[in-house]
Amino acid sequence: MQGDLNRRSFLAYIAALGAAFFGFLWLGVRRREITAELKGPDLARGHAMRTPLNPHTAASTSKIGTAIIGAGASGLSAAWYLQKQGYGNFRLYELENRAGGNSAWGQNRVGRYPWGAHYLPTPGDDAVYVRELLAEMGVFVNGKYGEEFLVHENEERLFIYNNWQPGLVPLMGARETDRAQIERFFSEMAKYRDLRGRDGRRAFTIPASLSSADERFTAFDSISADNFLQNLGITSIRLLWYIDYVLRDEYGANRTNTSAWAMLHYFSSRSHAHNLVWPEGNGRITEYLRSKIEDKLQVATTLRHVEQQRRGYRLLFQNHHTGQTETVVADNVIFAAPKFTLPYVYPALDAKKKAAAQSFTYSPWLTVNLLVNHFGELDPAWDNVTYGSHSLGYVVAEHQRAGKLPHARSLTFFHAFDADDTLASRRHLLAMSARDACNFALAELTKPHPKIADFVEEVGVYRWAHAMVRPSVGFQTSMSRKSLREIARGFYGAHSDISGMSNFEEAQFQGVTAAQRVLKG
Repeated sequence: MQGDLNRRSFLAYIAALGAAFFGFLWLGVRRREITAELKGPDLARGHAMRTPLNPHTAASTSKIGTAIIGAGASGLSAAWYLQKQGYGNFRLYELENRAGGNSAWGQNRVGRYPWGAHYLPTPGDDAVYVRELLAEMGVFVNGKYGEEFLVHENEERLFIYNNWQPGLVPLMGARETDRAQIERFFSEMAKYRDLRGRDGRRAFTIPASLSSADERFTAFDSISADNFLQNLGITSIRLLWYIDYVLRDEYGANRTNTSAWAMLHYFSSRSHAHNLVWPEGNGRITEYLRSKIEDKLQVATTLRHVEQQRRGYRLLFQNHHTGQTETVVADNVIFAAPKFTLPYVYPALDAKKKAAAQSFTYSPWLTVNLLVNHFGELDPAWDNVTYGSHSLGYVVAEHQRAGKLPHARSLTFFHAFDADDTLASRRHLLAMSARDACNFALAELTKPHPKIADFVEEVGVYRWAHAMVRPSVGFQTSMSRKSLREIARGFYGAHSDISGMSNFEEAQFQGVTAAQRVLKG
């Protein structure tokens, strides 16, 4: 009997050693070195715009009625509108290999995921062109938005005190003084939603250009959001963190370098809005727009030189597919690229317009997508944020998928660099390797998910050096911003940066209005 016990103990011991060995072996495989890769955008092509190119080196010449520079949301919207009005004499040029701009998206074995803009709030009555487009797409039918496009529950959650709370306003554990200030702040924001100026317009609406020009409201552009909050007596650390989070998420800024007007616009311009979401984010919208004008789209083509002629413009492009330069003579130009690039390609630009283009401030962003196998959370929200963090958390691309979700999830992590010195932030961002960016994201994600690094399968990185225009104090009411809507005769500005806010609604409106100027002649 004793021998049997010893034999059994020995066999159990050997089995335990074997289990431990294979366990450590499995853990070692699972904890293999994570491969991180820089995915875009193409910085070399963008930086090439800063280098003068001999305007007499083109291999071919063509003529077109309207050249649209930049196939982001604004350029695509300009093309969409021109085509809808029966005007087909245009061509759209894009630096990257695929149209979409800040609505870029990627794909892995699980599905699509966003690299940038990842949601669209349901548009209000003033955003007529957005509604028109969504109706075309079958998203907005008979005055209602399809349930399959509205973000599913749970929509948002906040990691605080080692727990998840629903919603992003940090209410868990809040003191009565915090709750009172939070209630007073949102009550104050609600007041502005229903106000109208002497011109009959809403105080704050989308598109921003349709907001009231009444000085009662535009005066808020002369002070920072921080000044406004101080005047309101807001001191709650929780509330101030939340407001900073919102301003980073919307503008890549914070309460000290955002105008009070822009903060009020965010909280007051949308009433009862819900988010429209797709796995690839707003890439679903730009892909639809691209499909409508694909035969007029030329990608991998960088504008290098603009020269005004007696009639129209001579444009010199660098075609990255053929390696050749091409000349295009256009009657009209819609410049739907970021305005800071304009002085580089248009040397003869009017001095005031050049100064205006150089006055724009752009916030850098870092986006890291992680394919995570065996994600521990059975029911993660779409948007997941950590209280106290300077980063913006992550969204789950598979959140909208019907039925049982896969074990693997695509988590897209966002970080906006909101410091005043955007040049230093940009240099810091561009100095980051894919490994640096991966480690940065994991350092944030391990706060709510301590073991997440064990399950990361692949990592991709996007470094957006000029991700979004920043609505600094005085920018919304500045004449320099408005002057770039019409850069020269027959040369029109588009892009969301002219509105001072980087979102699809503003990008579309600027593109459509530029197209309308072309049609008016």
